[in-house]
Amino acid sequence: MESRKENNMNIQEAVKEAGKQKRGITRKSWGPNPIWMIPTNTTSCIVIMENDKKIGVRWNPKSQDITATDWIVYG
Repeated sequence: MESRKENNMNIQEAVKEAGKQKRGITRKSWGPNPIWMIPTNTTSCIVIMENDKKIGVRWNPKSQDITATDWIVYG
């Protein structure tokens, strides 16, 4: 997986851009093969992915995830 948009964003910007591109989001600081998330408007809330495989739903972010500015579009 690669990020097409390399600009770092806050989580809100990343979610909006990912929605336009129909992709997911991750943080640059999570490394070259990170988990990534697909925000949804379903009861799954946010689908958690790793290596193109669903590994969970309803991600619970830490405060530093919410305030981070290294979010990118991914997946």
